[in-house]
Amino acid sequence: CKVERCRDLLTEAPVLLDHICPSCARHFTQVRESLDQIQTPYVIDARMVRGLDYYTRTTFEVITDQLGAQNAVGGGGRYDGLMKELGGPELPGIGFAMGMERLILLLQQQQESSRNQVDLFVAALGDRARRHAFGLTQELRAQGLATEMDYGGASLKSQMRKADKLQVRFVAILGDAEVDRGELQLRDMTTKTQQAVPFDGALPMLIRTIREGA
Repeated sequence: CKVERCRDLLTEAPVLLDHICPSCARHFTQVRESLDQIQTPYVIDARMVRGLDYYTRTTFEVITDQLGAQNAVGGGGRYDGLMKELGGPELPGIGFAMGMERLILLLQQQQESSRNQVDLFVAALGDRARRHAFGLTQELRAQGLATEMDYGGASLKSQMRKADKLQVRFVAILGDAEVDRGELQLRDMTTKTQQAVPFDGALPMLIRTIREGA
């Protein structure tokens, strides 16, 4: 509740997270594990209130410590039934809104210029491979490399077409079989060559290869 006079009443009210369905609990665990994997700090707020009533499962707010008291940058959540209600297919979705003025203030503090060129595309096949690919993508982004991956479980052929459309020179290919072997396949889209790269030491090797090939 956002009304001051009812907040005291909520302290004695049941906590929603203690009464969610098993599948919702598993989904929420997966969300938190993904945030942990990319080392994104978060706080679970069982009393969060969003302004729209069509959210399902996860809602969120993004805050910063760089804007003083006005620390909220944006917020949103997941909605499973909204697309169908609007006349479309029955597909889950996620949406968010951001405060433009606060976003501009944050962007002005960024010194690095943005680039349109994608350095590496990570193509993943299989649930375990996607988890590894997700972590690798975030690590490469943290090192300043523009990295993209497919989140929807598309076929390898479809992902390679997407990489080609993005004019990406290097593609890291990772399937569950590669996870078992502890390696990924790095493909050079220009020379059409491919090599196996062990997970141990993959990050510095990818960074070096991409920067040398730029």
